[in-house]
Amino acid sequence: MIAIGLKPVIVIILLFLALSSDLKTCKIKNIVTYSFMLTGMIINYAEEGTGGLVFSLQGIALPAAGLLILYAMKAIGAGDIKLLSAVGSVMGPRFTLYSGACSFIFGGFIALGIVFKRKNGAKRFKYLFQYIRSCFLTMNLLRYEDSEDRQGEGKFRFSIAIASGTAVVFIIRRLGLIGI
Repeated sequence: MIAIGLKPVIVIILLFLALSSDLKTCKIKNIVTYSFMLTGMIINYAEEGTGGLVFSLQGIALPAAGLLILYAMKAIGAGDIKLLSAVGSVMGPRFTLYSGACSFIFGGFIALGIVFKRKNGAKRFKYLFQYIRSCFLTMNLLRYEDSEDRQGEGKFRFSIAIASGTAVVFIIRRLGLIGI
């Protein structure tokens, strides 16, 4: 039997609850994310004292600060940021940086899959370029929202990408390919 450790088990439970909530209600419940942020702070404080608490707070702050622009554009939801922050509270900032990067790679693949399935790649890229042009012309960060996508068909649950990216980082870490 492979020993996993307490922190990965906590993150697996967090991801399961967040995915379940997101898939059922299109939202990740605050009770899930905040309770796991608190859990991470308690565990890290118990293990390392004040340094552990700082470790958790850095893990919370990294996604919150790093993804603020995407949230302002409405390209990512607050629940997704809080989910990454909860992972960061338990696993720390470096793990969360890798997890976030892998999550965005998975998100890109999911988005490409949606584009290929719907066969609307040219339309999506045209909208993206119009959006970028509008931001430059107005010198404002605008909401990234396609007015023709009234049903939200271009959106997907980013918690799927976060769970996938986090799982990959656990595997890479377990294989010893990264030292986190």
